[in-house]
Amino acid sequence: MAPKSITIATDAARVTARLEEYASANAAALQRLPLQNGARFKLELGGVSLGLNLYPSKGGGCKIVFDQPQSDHADAIAALVSGTPSAAKSSKSAGTTIEPVLADAVCWVGSDESGKGDYFGPLVVAAVALTQENWRVLVELGVQDSKNLSDARASSIAQQVRDAFPHEVLTIMPPRYNELWSKFRNVNRLLAWAHARVIENVIEKAPQATAAIADQFGDESLIRNALFDRGREVRLVQMPRAERDPAVAAASILARAEFLRRLDQLGREAGVRLPKGASSQVDAVARAIVVQRGAEALNAIAKTHFKTTQKVT
Repeated sequence: MAPKSITIATDAARVTARLEEYASANAAALQRLPLQNGARFKLELGGVSLGLNLYPSKGGGCKIVFDQPQSDHADAIAALVSGTPSAAKSSKSAGTTIEPVLADAVCWVGSDESGKGDYFGPLVVAAVALTQENWRVLVELGVQDSKNLSDARASSIAQQVRDAFPHEVLTIMPPRYNELWSKFRNVNRLLAWAHARVIENVIEKAPQATAAIADQFGDESLIRNALFDRGREVRLVQMPRAERDPAVAAASILARAEFLRRLDQLGREAGVRLPKGASSQVDAVARAIVVQRGAEALNAIAKTHFKTTQKVT
C-alpha cells in the first residue's frame, strides 16, 4: 500500500494535472474542495471513494496525505506523481509490469478505450494484436497501463506501437457518439459494439489470432454477442485490470493518445481549452460555451447525456 503521506518535488499544479489524468483514465469523478493551506480532492471510482489532501511546500514541491493509503488507487496515484510506494510492495507499482494473461494463446488481441468518463471529446476504442514471439518488444518500449504515463509519454509510445503491430483505432467524435447514445441508451452496450468492431478489424489484419482480451466493463455477453453478430468466434476474456496484458496495455496507450489529440483539436477549433474528465472546471467551461454559443454547440464537442449538460443548461 501507499504510505499515509508522501512528500515529493513535483509542484501542486502538476500533481493536480496528474490527478485529472488519473480520474479521466479511470472514468472517475474528481472533485476539488478548498482547504486551509492546500486543497482537498475526492475521487469517485465505480462506487469507491478516495480522498487526499494536497499541501504545497514553500520551497517547492508538495505533500500528499491519503485518507485510505491501503487502496490500490492510492498506491497508483503515489507512483503516478513520483511518490515513493511503501516498502511492503515491489518497487514496481501495480500496472507497471505487463505479461500475457493467456499463456496458451500464440496470437491474441487486446482492446481498451479512452474518453468514456470525459465530458468533452470523443470516445476512442483501440485494439492491438500480439504474438508470444513479439510481445516483449513492448516492454522495451515502456508500455504499461496508460494511466501510469504522462500525456507526452503516452503519445510518444503510441507512435512506436502503431509502426510495429497490427492495430485498429476507432474514434467516435461527439456528434456521432451522441447519435449512437440515442440508439443504445446504455454506455456498456455502446462500448461492446465499439470493442467488437476494433477486435474484428484487427483480426482481419492478424487472422491467426485465437483470443481477445478486454477490460471488464459490463455483462461479458455484450462483446461476445456483438462479435457473434459480426460473424466472429474467438475466445473472449473480460477481466478486471486487463491492462496487465501487453496487448490491452498497448491498446490503452493508442486510445489515450488519440483521445488527447482529438480533444486538443476540438479545443483549437472551439477557441477554448477543453479540460479532461468531469469536474467543476469542466462545468465552468461548458457553461461559458452555452452562454456564448447556445446549448446546441455542446453536441459538437461533448457527450451530452452526461449530467453536466443538465447543470449548465
